[in-house]
Amino acid sequence: MSLFGIDGPEAGLALLDDVHRMLEGKAPTLLGAIAHIQAGAINVMSSNWGAALVELAMVEPHLEELSPPEQCATLINRGLAHVSLHHLDRGREDLEAAAALAVRHSLPMEEFKARHNLGCLAYLAGDIPGALRLIGEAAEMEVGITSARGHLDHGKVLLDAGLVDEAEQVLTRGLDAARHDQQPIERGEIQLDLARAALLRGELSQARSWAGRAARTFRAKQAPTRADEAELLGAAIDIGLGRNLTRAAAVAERWLTPVPVQPNERLGTRIRAEIALARHDLETARREVSSLAGVTSVPLGVFLHEQLLAARIAAADGDRDRSTSLLSAAAQRLARDQGSVHSHEMRAGLALHAARIRDADVAIATDSGSLEELFDATERWRAASLRSAPIRLPDDPAVAELVGRLRQLRRRSVANAATVDHGQGAASEVIRLQGKITERLRRTAGPRADADVQAMTLLDTHALVNRRRVTVVTFHEVRGTVVRLVVGARIHQSVIGAAADVAAATGRAVADGRAVALSRPSMAAFLAKARESSLARVDEMLLRGLELDRLVVIVPTVGLASIPWRALPSLRDVAVIAAPSVTAWARRNTTASRVPDVVALAGPGLHRAHDEVTAVEKAWGRHTRGRSGTTTTAYAGSADVRSALASASVVHLAAHGHHVDQSPLFSSLDMGDGPVFAHELTAPLAAELVILSACDVGRSRGRVGDEPLGLAAALLSLGVQTVVAATNPVPDDVAAASMADLHQRLAAGTDVATALQQTAASVPGAEAFCAYGNTWSRPPDPTTIVQ
Repeated sequence: MSLFGIDGPEAGLALLDDVHRMLEGKAPTLLGAIAHIQAGAINVMSSNWGAALVELAMVEPHLEELSPPEQCATLINRGLAHVSLHHLDRGREDLEAAAALAVRHSLPMEEFKARHNLGCLAYLAGDIPGALRLIGEAAEMEVGITSARGHLDHGKVLLDAGLVDEAEQVLTRGLDAARHDQQPIERGEIQLDLARAALLRGELSQARSWAGRAARTFRAKQAPTRADEAELLGAAIDIGLGRNLTRAAAVAERWLTPVPVQPNERLGTRIRAEIALARHDLETARREVSSLAGVTSVPLGVFLHEQLLAARIAAADGDRDRSTSLLSAAAQRLARDQGSVHSHEMRAGLALHAARIRDADVAIATDSGSLEELFDATERWRAASLRSAPIRLPDDPAVAELVGRLRQLRRRSVANAATVDHGQGAASEVIRLQGKITERLRRTAGPRADADVQAMTLLDTHALVNRRRVTVVTFHEVRGTVVRLVVGARIHQSVIGAAADVAAATGRAVADGRAVALSRPSMAAFLAKARESSLARVDEMLLRGLELDRLVVIVPTVGLASIPWRALPSLRDVAVIAAPSVTAWARRNTTASRVPDVVALAGPGLHRAHDEVTAVEKAWGRHTRGRSGTTTTAYAGSADVRSALASASVVHLAAHGHHVDQSPLFSSLDMGDGPVFAHELTAPLAAELVILSACDVGRSRGRVGDEPLGLAAALLSLGVQTVVAATNPVPDDVAAASMADLHQRLAAGTDVATALQQTAASVPGAEAFCAYGNTWSRPPDPTTIVQ
């Protein structure tokens, strides 16, 4: 093994061959079995899986004669070889046997390896939460083992979950460990995964650089199979860059096989199909893609790429129905996979794998000139996670304990904000606790098919908007351009402009809104003029040419999600709803399912909070069942918030809010015992209408696939029909006056969207509040219902 580490696998295997020659003609000995074990290990580390199984099969007759550590090594390496050849059941059997043997003989290092590799198996089987749980549990074991391999496999799982930022951080730590411990093979593998991370981001030049480094690392250590893997990924990147197609084809030919099963065999097949399509050789492309059929358990990103290739071939054949069917199946797989995890962040992360197929789908539909195809292509990928089952968090005492510590720490941090040293230490601990909570929540799995994942079509949407008498205005990006599609009495589209220009204008409008809200009185007038100017600019870009005279449903891109829609000049005289997708809007009811059960809760720090809560209760009066929230001098706690959301149909929260752009699901509301976080909220929620009079919590940060993240977005994903929130700070007196006016209108039977429009006209500053999801109104004539 030392020779392998110094001179590469060929040198190590040659020495072991010498051992077998020395033993030739003699009775089988344990020395020969140990030589086979080491040869198997070298082949495993060199990705020579078949050769590894041949060597380890020679050990089987002597397995019981070996020491427990040697038995574990045999089972672990054989399990790894089976897993890599996609013999998952046999691999699991070997690894579970190794783990049990390690526990029985108190071998913590062997137990660590077996459990860690079971996590890798779960990853290959498509069980990302299970992979994170098993790899995490192994990492928590106290064993004196190098961290390079653990970081490498952890990074792989994070990449498959679309969590690229964290994957790169983990892989970079692994790269440092591999360099420190002089592990060139692990170093090359980590470089290869850093190439995959850059590729997932769309940074092709950076990805090509990492792949080249990995190939050179493997070549230097005489690991030709691993070097071929790196060159294969480099070939895939070259296709994306549109260069070196002849060389890419030659590299892919090395992995030619009649039935591609292993990941690199399938990647080589996809590369050959891509090249054939680029050369308009449909017959070859069709043959290559058809060879991929038969293997059903492939990672999401691989499945989406294969579906895209098949759809492109169908489109080139003129079979648009088959092409559309393949793309729809791909979008449904994304939504089902998102439904199998119970982390908002992972659901959004998985959509990253869909970037390429979504862009291609929308581009093909745009080129077709069909508004129906364009709408359907856009909608089937937009906010796919909201078509999955609502998030259900585990009953995990460890998470509850971590959240409790984070709540108290955040509460103390606010109280001690003036102490610089304390504040810096607390900030570091907050980041650590948030990481631990996120890590545990990602380990929760659920059923894949617990929701209707079909997206709305244009025909269905047109019929619905006419029934509901609304106008739907959707925005999407194609080839760096923002496009608007309007579905109302008629259907039409307009090109808005370059995405970069739209982003700059909307960013300025959002920033100006915050500046006005936080300005000193001496600057208020000047900043207000700047805000009006920037809002007018955004209005002109996004809504020019529209005549809007009925309820407007805005479906923005992620870059437009934090716009204060109610403040735009063209929307001030109409009712407005902002929805993450047309499908999410269409599936929400527009009236309450029962007589309103209203709870209003106050948090600390707002001098008008109790007045606001009292005004809410007074407004509803006889229209409710009489439940109410905290109206005394005490403040509601985080448990009160969770209880209200789980039981009442209308929940009003008068509390300070915080949107955390770096970690949107730790956006929060300040309550009496500290913040309540978006991460804590879980289905089933009874709340149909949630009104947040806090600042900023209407904001969200989006990801590829128009997957919004933030407090309001989390509530919508948990099934709340309508969320009312602001996208920028609102003065305390404005919030109190706005909420009193709004609830009076809601109690009188006005729907949320219309009530907000009327409140904005009556209370200056109330235009900061917007309704998200759908509109809502109480049932008609509630006083006639017998309680």
